[in-house]
Formats: sequence, structure tokens, C-alpha cells
Amino acid sequence: MEIVKSILTRNPCYKAGRKIKVQGLMLHSVGCPQPSAEAFVRKWDRPDASRACVHAFIDGNTGKVYQTLPWDHRAWHGGGSSNNTHIGVEMCEPACIKYTKGASFSCGDKEAAMAVVRRTYQAAVELFAFLCREFGLNPLADGVIVSHKEGHTRGIASGHGDPDHLWKGLKSGYTMDRFRADVAAMVEAAGQERPAGSGNSEGTAGSVPSQKTAPDTASTANQEGSRKTTSDSDSVGSARSSEESRGLGTGGIIRAGALVEICSTGVYYSGKGMPSWVKGDRWQIKSVNGDRAVLGKNQAGTHEINSPVHVKYLTVVSGVSRSHSAAGVVTESVQRPNPKEALTISDRGTELVAKYEGCRLEAYKCPAGVWTIGYGHTAGVSQGDRLPSREAARALLKEDLKKYGDHVNSCVKKGLITFPINQNQFDALTSFCYNCGNGNLQKLVSGRDAATIAEKLLLYNKGGGKVLPGLVRRRKEERALFLS
Repeated sequence: MEIVKSILTRNPCYKAGRKIKVQGLMLHSVGCPQPSAEAFVRKWDRPDASRACVHAFIDGNTGKVYQTLPWDHRAWHGGGSSNNTHIGVEMCEPACIKYTKGASFSCGDKEAAMAVVRRTYQAAVELFAFLCREFGLNPLADGVIVSHKEGHTRGIASGHGDPDHLWKGLKSGYTMDRFRADVAAMVEAAGQERPAGSGNSEGTAGSVPSQKTAPDTASTANQEGSRKTTSDSDSVGSARSSEESRGLGTGGIIRAGALVEICSTGVYYSGKGMPSWVKGDRWQIKSVNGDRAVLGKNQAGTHEINSPVHVKYLTVVSGVSRSHSAAGVVTESVQRPNPKEALTISDRGTELVAKYEGCRLEAYKCPAGVWTIGYGHTAGVSQGDRLPSREAARALLKEDLKKYGDHVNSCVKKGLITFPINQNQFDALTSFCYNCGNGNLQKLVSGRDAATIAEKLLLYNKGGGKVLPGLVRRRKEERALFLS
């Protein structure tokens, strides 16, 4: 979880300076098709802002939390007595929905909308778990975590239906009961991550980060985990360091850096139930002590949970290679994506490019005003140029795609792309680079996780300063390929 401090110091609510004793947390959604938290920060950080102000917004494109008030500041979010007791957090909403009447809305792109909803939901779970630990709140206690809609039912908030209306309208499967359970599971998991000897037996304030990610717990295994290191080891395991273990269901060695899946019956090390979104993802192992492995970031890099799991629930997807030396000794090493293994665009990717570029044998000006020929070839093209055949145009396309594919490979080698890239992602980015150029490619991918790249890709839909329907369709198809 990343918290971006964007305190609304010019907002009248902040200037009022009233404080509260935090007794609960209220979840809102913004009620308009705006995924950008920064848009609300800009709008509300003014002396003439309307009498509304919350503690934080969750960005729909990135999942980042923009903290807009100190947590113990009295906000104007609930429209009732909840302002005196509850922290208020707004989740941003997808750009592709359109409100029709009241809380009713239509949706032009269910897939894109659900990507935003999943991102804000998961970020809200992490934030509320952090706040529960920070203020010593029980997430399952009556009235501690409520939605704006539930607050109205309780008589402590104004008559709104968020965020229940959004989840229900998109048939997302999310409910407030599920949300509270997921928060409780994360609070319980974080309680296992306290430093040994800290005396913080409940894992409340001090065991979690106030900013971006939780601390590395490689050296903070609890006493129970230390005892199991010896009692559970076999003749091989007894010679193995405490920084690796064997997945009981796989026979593979689980070490820090390995990528793992969680079986359907998996629970946290404490025995607490695990949310379905955690079991449905792949996770990198952060540290291992005996049979206790700590899950760090997910494969896409969008979330970091720092939660302990028994290794018997884990299956190594990639991350451990085994080899034998000349002396017959087994050696093991962590596998990571090899940036030197260059990919080339597949037939599927080539067809996508050809579909949107089209083939013209005579030079023409594209909508952006650039002289073009064949399947979008631009290098050295002048007015009056002509190709002899479609085969000649295809040859130019293949040569061009190799060059633009090299740009994508270069982003991997330089570390601009920070996650393992698959063929579909490579094809989509090569198509994008061919259309938008290497500079825009680097801007799109630099330091971003896969989910953010997929969302930002849609923004590149203009030519000559105008949104072009053909580019809108192309970006959507590239995004669908990237996510497949």
C-alpha cells in the first residue's frame, strides 16, 4: 500500500482544526465517473471548496491512497454524527460508467470498470486493516466498519447508497460483509509479523508502515516459527538454512524470491481464513523460516501483504532451479526473468498491427500528418512514394516490428519494465510502440506495474490533439491482449 500525503490545507474543513477520537471507519465511493484521486485533491484544496472533505481518496487507476486530512481530524464526509467518530475514505469510480438517475448507472466497458473496482477494493482492504491496527479497532465489531449506506441505516449519515450501489450494479460479488471479513483477515495476518520481543502481541500500531510498504520481516520470525524449524526438518532439511523450506505438496524448494500459488484450502499461518483475492493471485516469497513462509508482493507488483503461510499450502510456479555439480552435490538457485532472452512478436501480434495500420501501396499522410506507406511504415517516406506489391509492404512491416520489438526488450533489460513479461504483453507493447513511438513506450511502462500500464495505455488515443475512434479501438484491443 502506498500513501501519498496530499493534505487539503486550504480546505475550510482542515482549517477548522477539530479533532476526533477515532471509533470507526466509513467507506464511500465518489458517485461520479472519475477514477483519478488527484482530480478531487485539486478540486477540494481551495478556500471556496464546498462543505465536504474526507480523510482519503483511493485512486482507481493505481490503487494509491491519497491522504487528504490527518486521520484524527474531524472530516465532513458522512453528513451526520459519523463525522464525530469515523474516518471517511472515498474510492474513486470507473470512467466508463454513466449515472442515469440517482444511484442507477450504465456501464460502457464492464471489464475496464471491474479492473478499477477490484483495484480500489483491494487497496481499501489494506488501508482499513492498517487503520484498524493504528487505532486499535476490531473490524468485525458492530458499527466499526460501515459503508455510507449502512451509516444512513444506522442514523449516523446522510441518505446515500455508496459504495454498495456500485458493487451491486456491476455484479462484482463484493459486499460489506465480505469487506469486513477481508480486513479482519489482513489484520490477523499482520499480527503475525511483529518483531520478536516487541511486546506488541496484538500487532497494532508500530507493526505496520505509515507509508508505502510493510517492513521486511526476514529476521522477525516469532518463537513458534523458530521451534518448528528443528522439529519439522528431515535429513535434508536439517542441513538446510532457515531461509528455505520444502513445499509439502510440490517437492520443490521454497526460498525468498520464489513465485508461488496458494492452494484452495490455504489459510494464514495463524489458522485464520484467507480472502479469496489472496488465494487467487500469485505471490513472491519474502522470507522463509522453517515451515513458515512470508508472502510479499503479488506477481503484478500491485499489492504487498507481508503475511505468513505454512509452506504446505504453497506451490512453486517459478523461482527454484536445481542442478548437480561434478561431485554429485545438489545446488539450488532462485530463477528470475532473464532480461537477455529477447522476445519477438508473434503472428497474433503481427495481425493486430496489420489490422489497424491497413495496407496502402502509395504514400499518404496519416491523421497525425506523417507520411506513411504499406502497413504504417514511416521511415524515409516521402510524397509520391509507391510500393510494388503487398508482399513488399509485408516485408517492411516485419522489419519494422523487429525494431519496435527491440525497444520493448530494451525496456526489460534496463529494468523499466519491472515484472516478468509474457508473449501477449510483449505483442501488445510492440503494437503500441509501433503506433506511438519508443518515447511514449518508455513513458508508459517506466516503474509501473502491469495493472497500471493496462489502464494508462487507454489514454493514448489522440492524433493532432483530437480523440480518434480508430485509436480508441486499437488501444482497447491492445489492452485486452495485454491482460489476456
